Amino acid sequence: MNTIIHGRFSGALAGAFTVGLWGSLPVLRGLAQLPPMLVAATAMVSATFAATVLAHWRRPSATPAPTGARTQWSCGVAGLVGALYFYFLALESGDPAQVTLITYMWPLGFVLLCDRLAGRGLRLATLFGAAIAFAGVAPLLMKDAAGLGMTPLAFASGLASGAAWILFSMYLRQVGGLSPVGYRRMFLRAGLVALALHLLFEQPPGATQLADWLAAGLIGLGPYGLAFIAWGYALRQGPATLLGVMTYAVPIVSATLLVLLGWTAPSAELLIAAAAVCAGALVSESPWRRASAA
Repeated sequence: MNTIIHGRFSGALAGAFTVGLWGSLPVLRGLAQLPPMLVAATAMVSATFAATVLAHWRRPSATPAPTGARTQWSCGVAGLVGALYFYFLALESGDPAQVTLITYMWPLGFVLLCDRLAGRGLRLATLFGAAIAFAGVAPLLMKDAAGLGMTPLAFASGLASGAAWILFSMYLRQVGGLSPVGYRRMFLRAGLVALALHLLFEQPPGATQLADWLAAGLIGLGPYGLAFIAWGYALRQGPATLLGVMTYAVPIVSATLLVLLGWTAPSAELLIAAAAVCAGALVSESPWRRASAA
């Protein structure tokens, strides 16, 4: 029992670490003045390097989890590239805080799908906690600091990115976790796909600066490198319901960083959203807490 509790606690900590890294993504994307898919390709190269270092540092498992090349391409790589492509596309035409908030509607779908696959059906506490969290962030979707609402392209792209997140997260949960070698292979494949999309559909960048490439590389080391590896561990060890609601904190972290940098104006709606996220997490956690006690 102590081992199970320790595993769930460490999984929750890994989830919190992931949330912090994901929250920095809009800032890093704003610093990288490169086409979206070129940023994604550069980030995936950096993430491949991080996974390679981790693979050499960590002793390989005696029974690594099977990845399945076809499943990894159709779910892991497709989900990862789709999340990147649509999120960056939304950032091109929408306010970063609003885009992040609409994208992070995906935890509700993730939690409901996990409950469904586990045979628990639709639990009232899960629905109520997710509803509280989303009700708190919903007012921030209505208008930005200039009083403007989201464009249809930004809204649709944010939703598409969220759907890709669900696909990617369910893949990680179903395979039972990947080894560092498995992550390296997936990151490399995603980088190749992103590079192909850049060459086919995007204009090559003009004059660039070293800071642009460094910011894109940091995305691969943080939000789309170590964060993905930590998220895979969290999904394998931690309580899915709590992790799903914890991800609602990502737009709060992002908005806070944007406010501190002066890229987004502070508002009462942001404070309300933060309080709602905390309340929703506590409500949704209660079924897991009771199950652990039992």
